[in-house]
Amino acid sequence: MMHPLTDISGRQVDRLIGALDSLIEGDLAVEKLIASGPSAIPALSDFLLKGSPKSIALHRCRAVHALGELGACSTLISYFRESERPQDATVLFAEDAVRSVAARELMRWKSDEVFHVLLGAAKQRATEGLIMALGEFHRPESIPLLFEVLEDDLCRSCAMENLRKVPNGARQYAFLAIRGLTNVNLNGASAVCRRRAVLQLLSELGIPSGDWPELRPFLSESDPAIVIAAAQVGFSVAPESEWRQIAAALLKVADALNSVQQEDVTQLLDAHRSIAQEIAFEITTYRKHLGQKPNWLSPSWRILNHVLDRALERDHSHPKR
Repeated sequence: MMHPLTDISGRQVDRLIGALDSLIEGDLAVEKLIASGPSAIPALSDFLLKGSPKSIALHRCRAVHALGELGACSTLISYFRESERPQDATVLFAEDAVRSVAARELMRWKSDEVFHVLLGAAKQRATEGLIMALGEFHRPESIPLLFEVLEDDLCRSCAMENLRKVPNGARQYAFLAIRGLTNVNLNGASAVCRRRAVLQLLSELGIPSGDWPELRPFLSESDPAIVIAAAQVGFSVAPESEWRQIAAALLKVADALNSVQQEDVTQLLDAHRSIAQEIAFEITTYRKHLGQKPNWLSPSWRILNHVLDRALERDHSHPKR
């Protein structure tokens, strides 16, 4: 732990704050400001709250870190409550980094006030740091927001991680959203990323077998990730009479699979080999009837070949007597 510097003057603090944007001296300036103790808080607070955001956020992020280390909770709360959103897109993006750092620093104080400040800030404009900080509270009030930001490429991973921490609440809210009983949209092309994430979440959390009929329609989606997640759930809880439909849905989207998804589909079909081989034989026979020749650049042909090769391996391993 650093020992507070003695007799540091306001001029010295100002000089250190002025060095926060230096690539060479900036980190050392932060250390000295923290070491100077509470006497640096007023100047740092003015710098953060009264200074104008810039297109480069490094100096403001350093000031926020120093304020967190110095215990200036009220200043960080004021930052979220009082700051106005920059109009310039470049400055706005840079200030998102400051907001993320401020959210992480506020995690030193896990109070109701801090939670509601973070939740309000994330509703206005979510950032990865805000979503990450909210997740540390494990509170159900944040679940609707976490589902909302599943459409955000920058926040999705953190939102998913946080929803896994509240599995019961996340599962219940997911089905409410599927039923159209929330403000979170799951319909249409504009919500495909959110729909994909919700199905993936349910495949991880698991569902009661009685809820499967509500997920069955997702087998008809054109997005492979959604179909795979629905199939993973279906093979776990759907009656065996529906397994053929599930396997057929996987093969229907086979040509749109990436390499990772192809491996996932192959594993699912291998786990339900008998049904997969039936369907693969039917599809291959139909394609040959149409005069199609195997195309090994096509994921669907590779999967069909894999499934049928497994059938031949089985037959050879059990020769007729």
